[in-house]
Amino acid sequence: MRTDSTAPTSVGLSCYTENLAGYLSARVPGSLDLLARSVRLAVDPATGRFSHHDRALNNLPGGSRLGYRGAPDAATALTGIAAELAERGRVLVVANSGALPWLSGTADGHAPHLVVVNGRAPDGNWHVTDGFTALFSNGGSQDPFAGELSEAEFSAVLAFPRGLSEVHRTRNTLAFGFPIALPSHETYQWLTEEEGTTEEQLPGGPWPTGATALEETARLLTADLEGDGSRGVLEDVWAAAQHHLFRDAHLLAGTGGTLARAEREAVEATTAKWRELPRMLRFAANSARRGRPRPSLVDGAFTALAELEAAASPVHAAHGYGVPTARPAARSHARQGG
Repeated sequence: MRTDSTAPTSVGLSCYTENLAGYLSARVPGSLDLLARSVRLAVDPATGRFSHHDRALNNLPGGSRLGYRGAPDAATALTGIAAELAERGRVLVVANSGALPWLSGTADGHAPHLVVVNGRAPDGNWHVTDGFTALFSNGGSQDPFAGELSEAEFSAVLAFPRGLSEVHRTRNTLAFGFPIALPSHETYQWLTEEEGTTEEQLPGGPWPTGATALEETARLLTADLEGDGSRGVLEDVWAAAQHHLFRDAHLLAGTGGTLARAEREAVEATTAKWRELPRMLRFAANSARRGRPRPSLVDGAFTALAELEAAASPVHAAHGYGVPTARPAARSHARQGG
């Protein structure tokens, strides 16, 4: 591994959207504004699935979209990634978060994590960037990275030799807000630009948003913490917090000093609560592991957050945030490849 002297600047998003933002920056005008305005939380009460964006972020200009590809072996995957790199100049690939050589300490686990490949060196090394930054519960951390990986290092970063859990498959499916097809092979995965657009419809019954979504999230999190934690709801809440912090920072920066004092204070209050939420819930999770679950702490945190979000929602709406959960796509929907 060879590290560049400069690394990408993190914009503070989740492990999926941080590097999606980097990819879209060269492909979609105003991509950061698009990401900020897409933020919302929708929850399927029947399955416990989460959707974090109100539009299909894999839809690209000109009637194309990002779709997954997969391979059972490294050689086939590297050939496919190289072809996409030659055609597009950059590729989003699905990396194993627990295998990244630029981690400090140890990651919390092995989970899908998007990184950007944007070049190859004359010696065949792959140039990779990763804007994600995080502190992990076990003391490890991750800072933004830019540098070269050898073929062996790159193959190891991409590999999921035991496949993905059902939770991780669900997250991959909904990583861009609305369902997209997964590949038949998941040991190595990357994304390519293909014709067609993804339909902006969530499956099954209604997916609550707003205060109801926060209530459902509290219920799902409490059940997960009182069980074995295998649903990973805490990670989805952390992602939601990062997205909402980004949304509010973007709104405050974009409006400058034009907001009335009460409007700014309403947005700042939601920011403070979203920033506090992961720390508070991590405490609840640790307490549950010691056999002392604290459902009232979880319920209270989400109730307070719902009230603050409701108070700030007129400000968000007035500036173009908080659009309807699903809208008909502008173009015809080709069959989703994978």
